[in-house]
Amino acid sequence: MSDQFTFTVTNKTELAITELWVSVDEQEWASFNLGESGIPSGETATIAWAEYTNGSPCEWYISAVFEDESKTESALFNFCKEPALTIG
Repeated sequence: MSDQFTFTVTNKTELAITELWVSVDEQEWASFNLGESGIPSGETATIAWAEYTNGSPCEWYISAVFEDESKTESALFNFCKEPALTIG
């Protein structure tokens, strides 16, 4: 069994985050399963990368969708340098 890479997301907005989307090239996007409650306002969640991403580049674009269906602009994030992301 290989090591599973993780990162944390802290939600500093007023709304729950219901979806997280990532992309290497902003063309093809993949989502993380955040469960029914997503990431509630003020909470931090640990997110695990799928095993197929092992060996991927460190920099990924990320975008969040909130409970009111609004979303953030995508932003480039280096998950190797800083595996803790704050939204809001």
